[in-house]
Amino acid sequence: MRMLSRVALTALAVLAVGALASAADTRVAYGKVKAVSDKVMTLADENGVLSTFEIAQGARVYASGASRKSRMLASSGQKTTMDDFVREDQYVTVYYREQDGTRTITKLRVL
Repeated sequence: MRMLSRVALTALAVLAVGALASAADTRVAYGKVKAVSDKVMTLADENGVLSTFEIAQGARVYASGASRKSRMLASSGQKTTMDDFVREDQYVTVYYREQDGTRTITKLRVL
């Protein structure tokens, strides 16, 4: 019984460390959308510096009316893409991961 408890505790600790490492890899950017498609988004920060992000499949979008629109598109058999919810000149907060010089959006909030 004691051995089982130690194994369970060790497994839980490994999972917790992995979750913290994943959260630490996430970065945040804020800016105005300059261009958006189903695969790529370009933002301008407060200084006008442009940054380009790829959009991960399954990236979460938090925007007014997004849930309703997502359900509507799904009910008609259409897939949703980032440009269904985000428009040029909107301000957004982007949560992304960077690997090998590529920034990939995992979550986006329209402000």
